[in-house]
Amino acid sequence: MSSLNIKQGSEAHFPEYPLASPSNNEIDLLNLIEVLWRAKKTVMAVVFAFACAGLLISFILPQKWTSAAVVTPPEPVQWQELEKTFTKLRVLDLDIKIDRTEAFNLFIKKFQSVSLLEEYLRSSPYVMDQLKEAKIDPLDLHRAIVALREKMKAVDDNASKKKDESALYTSWTLSFTAPTSEEAQKVLAGYIDYISALVVKESIENVRNKLEIKTQFEKKNWLRIALKRKINLMQTFSASIIHLTLPTRQELKSPYTVMVRPLKMTPISLFLSVQTVLNANWKLKKQSLTLRN
Repeated sequence: MSSLNIKQGSEAHFPEYPLASPSNNEIDLLNLIEVLWRAKKTVMAVVFAFACAGLLISFILPQKWTSAAVVTPPEPVQWQELEKTFTKLRVLDLDIKIDRTEAFNLFIKKFQSVSLLEEYLRSSPYVMDQLKEAKIDPLDLHRAIVALREKMKAVDDNASKKKDESALYTSWTLSFTAPTSEEAQKVLAGYIDYISALVVKESIENVRNKLEIKTQFEKKNWLRIALKRKINLMQTFSASIIHLTLPTRQELKSPYTVMVRPLKMTPISLFLSVQTVLNANWKLKKQSLTLRN
């Protein structure tokens, strides 16, 4: 009985709490269309006003054009002619190796160089003509060049990928923003050609320096070998003369033996020793002729 009373008491308190009324979140599309149709003039006027404002802003604000170029490392087929030239140089025992990836990385490094970009902008006839037409002083010219420098960008296309993901190929996007499309294309193309010429020039200079160093080394080595052969030949010639004249000419004692005693002689001393032997031999022949007479 006690349990029944508890249940009856608890149920008696439920009606005291009102139930939440169900919310109506439905939208009547027909009523919405009807409301918009009634206000169609207002809606069209607002849309037309915003379109005119956007068109006016587009005419007032300066236009910007961006020229972009995607560059990749050279293909092996494009590198074959250069490899043939390197093979001819390797035959001369000249270790020259320019990798495709190294050349491409050098190009990107120079393209991102701030000093080279400023040098190009100052030396470019097209850019300087555009700036001179504005008739600005040197300080404003420097500011304009700095502003142009910030519009030249180089972005790695694989930078957004994760480290774990392997890239199928390497590519960079080079871009330049200018007021006109013609200016953007000319400045970007000119700067790419300028950097390419610098990379080619630097690579040729490296090869030329290595070739010059190798040439100087081989020249000095050849002179050293030639001098060594000449000394050996003169020593052999001197030894032959001594061997032929020593047993038959006993009169030649101290001067002769002193001059031939050293084994290692300089070319000058060797020449003097040979000349001494020949003079002594001539004196002995002359004495023998006088005795006969």
